[in-house]
Amino acid sequence: MGDHPEGEVIDSDDVSIKVICRVRPLNASEERAGSKFVAKFPSDESISIGGKVYIFDKVLKPNVTQEQVYNEVARPIVKDVLSGYNGTIFAYGQTSSGKTHTMEGVLDDGDKRGIIPRIVGDIFTYIYNMDENLEFHIKVAYFEIYMDKIRDLLDVSKTNLSVHEDKNRVPYVKGATERFVSSPEEVMEVIDEGKANRHVAVTNMNEHSSRSHSVFLINVKQENVESQKKLSGKLYLVDLAGSEKVSKTGAEGAVLDEAKNINKSLSALGNVISALADGNKTHIPYRDSKMTRILQESLGGNARTTVVICSSPASYNESETKSTLQFGQRAKTIKNSVMVNEELTAEEWKRRYEKERDKNAKLKGIIERMELELARWRQGDAVPSEEQMAAHDALTASSSTHNLTAALVPPVVSGLAVTDDERTKWEIEKQKLYQIMDDKDDEINSNCQ
Repeated sequence: MGDHPEGEVIDSDDVSIKVICRVRPLNASEERAGSKFVAKFPSDESISIGGKVYIFDKVLKPNVTQEQVYNEVARPIVKDVLSGYNGTIFAYGQTSSGKTHTMEGVLDDGDKRGIIPRIVGDIFTYIYNMDENLEFHIKVAYFEIYMDKIRDLLDVSKTNLSVHEDKNRVPYVKGATERFVSSPEEVMEVIDEGKANRHVAVTNMNEHSSRSHSVFLINVKQENVESQKKLSGKLYLVDLAGSEKVSKTGAEGAVLDEAKNINKSLSALGNVISALADGNKTHIPYRDSKMTRILQESLGGNARTTVVICSSPASYNESETKSTLQFGQRAKTIKNSVMVNEELTAEEWKRRYEKERDKNAKLKGIIERMELELARWRQGDAVPSEEQMAAHDALTASSSTHNLTAALVPPVVSGLAVTDDERTKWEIEKQKLYQIMDDKDDEINSNCQ
């Protein structure tokens, strides 16, 4: 994360955030308390609580296996990350709703393993079976956000890391420890090390409740040794702290402060989701918490994102479950713009530079012809239609500037002199066209340095 790709992104696609609801069975404490199973499942994509139906991309019922969860939630993202896309999977829900069981499970139990150990295994399986001309470099980082401070779980001396932005304005955690890994076993060793350093406390809701958000980051870089094409993809795997009401946790003293801070962080996340869902792109409050800063690309940015909302079916937790489902419904409306992250070779930069240079030469030719024609209009000449620059000639020079070039072509009105207003408009549009060319030159020069 301290040393990360600053590649070119190409061909963006708008895709909706995928939201999957997982409902666990009643647990022992709920059964002892006589709590009722209140969730109903009208279809594979819907859940009903208290008569209200919530629709998602998929609803996973209590009898679902860990393998089925993985196949539905995470398997498609493996191929995406190895194709140069960014991916995010995060689990949201109250304490004891099954978030950590979903994300981690029992790490060393084949059937009970969660998403993280399975996705790690799949990444390496894919790599082992890919083109032998591809060379991979995989780094992982592991940190938690505790009391809105970022703690490095691989170096406990780093207790307050900061979020910075790279030259593409993409947030990253500066100074986080990164480990190169070359096998699933090495990754699992890193995870075991980090888990031992997480903040855990006993609460009424969960005997081993985590009091922090955890983020496990897998950074995959690949290079085709023949073509020298380089791709990079980041995969964020996030287990959020519990979203329940403070009164239900039984928290006191320092643990109460933790609970309030967790709720503040999750409120910031909810505010970001709401702003994006409302289409309010003018101000998205990413900076209200460290968690939302880190998830900025995952929410409305460049990542294929899946949210797993984990829910209790118990009547005792009905209020929290409804809040979780409402959060998921809002998240489902958000669209991300996903792009392949390609780090261009010197040869590719040269090819693009030459292409842009040729395009600029054509644009300069268009401007010269337009200026000659404009001079005649200024003198009061009615330029014959056969001598006017045709709109289609301007359009073929650059699709990115077709609106400007079309605006620069005077109307064909035989025998009429151009008005002062029209002259002024064309003059302004001409300057805009020059500015576009200057900006493009600056971009090419900066990328070639």
